[in-house]
Amino acid sequence: MLFLMLMAIESEDDQAFLIDLYNEYCQLMCDKAESIVHNKQDAEDIVQDMLAYMIANLQKFRKINCCTLPFYLVMCIKRRCINHLKQREVQKKHIVGSMDHTSFSFEYSDPAKPVDEQVLLQLRFEQVQEAFTFLPEKIKDVLRYKYLLELSDREIAEILGIKKNSVREYLTRARKAVCKICEEKGYV
Repeated sequence: MLFLMLMAIESEDDQAFLIDLYNEYCQLMCDKAESIVHNKQDAEDIVQDMLAYMIANLQKFRKINCCTLPFYLVMCIKRRCINHLKQREVQKKHIVGSMDHTSFSFEYSDPAKPVDEQVLLQLRFEQVQEAFTFLPEKIKDVLRYKYLLELSDREIAEILGIKKNSVREYLTRARKAVCKICEEKGYV
């Protein structure tokens, strides 16, 4: 990867400067990144991004005092790691689980209930799961946010860009739509 990135630099002097810089501080940057994100692959990706930044700002790096350079690099890595963690949190918030048969399963098990009642409850869940696939995407999102991710109405409203009171309406419509589909399919 370093070789490919170096191809973007025309001057051999600049290439040599960057290689020296990278060789001297790569391990320091990787260690710092991994200590923040706690994932070796993410840390390596962050260091690669830092390398791209270094190439784009090579003249800036040439002007930095050699005594402050390690501090500057660590601070840049730290900022990139914090941005990475924030981005991951946003993704977690917005990536919703799916109730498709392949990726979401539910096993009902309650030792206090008879086996035949447990089987019936499992079948009902599978029927609701199938009905879910016929819903419009916006209604699916509201149900996913509420019941899979267990977000509050306020959080759902912020994500969807609607009023908090509208979330209750969407949930009511969603539950009615699921019931209607179950009735049409003969599940109820």
